[in-house]
Amino acid sequence: MTVFKAYMKIAKKNLWLFVMYLVIFFAVTSIFQKVKGSAEEESKSGYRTESIPIGIVDEDKGKLAKSLKDYLSRTNEILSLENDKEVLQENLFYRNVEYILWIPQEFEKTCITGNENLRVVKVPDSSAGYYIDQQIDSFLNYAKVYKAAGFTEEETAEKMNEVDKANVTLADLSGNDGKTPEHVFYYQYMPYLILSVICYMLGYILLGFRKGELPRRMQASAIPKRRQSAEGLLAAGILSLVLWGIVTIAGIMLYGQPFIRSEGFAWFLVNSLALVAVALALAYLCGMCIKNSTSLSGLVNVLTLGMCFLCGAFVPLEYLNKGVKTAAQFLPVYWYEKVNGILGEFGTIAGSVRTEVLQGIGIQLVFAAALVCVTFAVSREKY
Repeated sequence: MTVFKAYMKIAKKNLWLFVMYLVIFFAVTSIFQKVKGSAEEESKSGYRTESIPIGIVDEDKGKLAKSLKDYLSRTNEILSLENDKEVLQENLFYRNVEYILWIPQEFEKTCITGNENLRVVKVPDSSAGYYIDQQIDSFLNYAKVYKAAGFTEEETAEKMNEVDKANVTLADLSGNDGKTPEHVFYYQYMPYLILSVICYMLGYILLGFRKGELPRRMQASAIPKRRQSAEGLLAAGILSLVLWGIVTIAGIMLYGQPFIRSEGFAWFLVNSLALVAVALALAYLCGMCIKNSTSLSGLVNVLTLGMCFLCGAFVPLEYLNKGVKTAAQFLPVYWYEKVNGILGEFGTIAGSVRTEVLQGIGIQLVFAAALVCVTFAVSREKY
């Protein structure tokens, strides 16, 4: 087991690298969890309609006009304004209001019985303006139905005051009360740690085996080349599994029973193991291509940071544009993050959800196999 022991000896010398990246990983994870947790805490009350400041010039003063103002005030901030052009422009300019509505004299006759449109001024290209337009149209449509049914102005206004607000019920598909479990973020940032440590560790080991007279001594050794390769693979596999085990145990200790009892627990472990396989294959390829520690550092940083930013580790996939996500599909970390997102979104992993998870894990393993084939080709060409 000479080669195996040599792998372990070089790995021991670079133990500081593992510790450094482990500290960085936990620091990044805790920071992002706090930021995300604060954002979710602010929105924990669930769905809320947006309140828009509306300025209303009421020239009618009738019951239907009052009913319209009451209807809009349910979800918006109403400010009564005089019909003064300078005052109206000033309020709109300083964004005291985002929408100005004129209710004309004989409002019922012109806009309810008749088909005259209400006069409005709103901030150009504003979603708030469209939102208020929909509310006003809804009021007018209700009022026209009541008038067509023979209701008087007073009766129509009374009925409009009885119109209920829409109730929105959000479906909790994940079973996590609408919140993203903390362990999802832990696994989201894991590619940076796994890729960096394994690529650096094996890179330094392979560099060590190419220094001085060592390559020639190994060729002249009585140990067959196949056994040397097998011992090297065994050592690399054990080192990778030790890293995976430490990170997994740390995750279990941090998130405890809620994580262990979740249906996605085993899937998180399998998905991270597939990532380890990808990292191991990529590390061997990097080790074959570099000539010194400087080039190793540059190559590993470009690969790990590039994939983590493009594939959803540092920037969630939902924030990436379509072009970036299309390109990211040609990288293994994208499929890891896609599976991680599915596991965080769904509480039950069955049916089509399970199919998607298996597909993502399978594609990662295909990437690992492809990288192994490329590594063999490079090895034959160089050695």
